[in-house]
Amino acid sequence: MSEKAEGRTHKKRLNLCGPHLRRLRLEQHLTLVDIQATLELDYGIVLDRTNLGRIENGERTVTDVELAVLAHLLEVSLEELLWGTKPSDTGQISDALKHVKVRYATRRSNHNDNA
Repeated sequence: MSEKAEGRTHKKRLNLCGPHLRRLRLEQHLTLVDIQATLELDYGIVLDRTNLGRIENGERTVTDVELAVLAHLLEVSLEELLWGTKPSDTGQISDALKHVKVRYATRRSNHNDNA
């Protein structure tokens, strides 16, 4: 039975970086515990495995400080952590944002959304 048939809709992510964080972490053969320990020991940031997993799964927002430190820890640019690569144009950014829930702002509808 599909999610829509059960009365649920596809849940939007709360961040853009989650899938890229997971991919980069796995490419570097790091565990969530490795990231957790490095964040705490090297940067003084306490972020447990559960919250790191929630970030990767798109179930938790990420502060700018957390994003900057994670990019530094993984030795990648902020753009790579956010987009996987540097976004090429506004269209790519707009497409990515369709899958993200904006929590503290309202997204303006396009004409096509109302058609």
